[in-house]
Amino acid sequence: MLQTTIDNFHQNLQQEVEHCIENHEILHVKRQQGEDFVVISATDWRAIEETLFLNRIPGLVESIYQADQEPLEQGTLLKDLDW
Repeated sequence: MLQTTIDNFHQNLQQEVEHCIENHEILHVKRQQGEDFVVISATDWRAIEETLFLNRIPGLVESIYQADQEPLEQGTLLKDLDW
C-alpha cells in the first residue's frame, strides 16, 4: 500500500488518483489531525465488496477449497449438471 501526506495528496491529486486506478494500488493518506483515509479505484472496491459478500455465504470458501483439491477427472462437466 502506498502512503502519502495530505499536503502531497492535495498538490498531486490527479496524478495520485490516476496511479491508484491504473496500477490497482491503494493509497493511504496520512493526516496531521483526524483520521487517515485511503484512496481506491471503484473497480478494486467492487472486487473487495464481492469477495466480502461471497465469504459470508456459509460453506462456500470450504467448497471452493475442496473443489480445488479434487482431480479434474473426478469433476462434473457443466453440460452434465442438472440446472
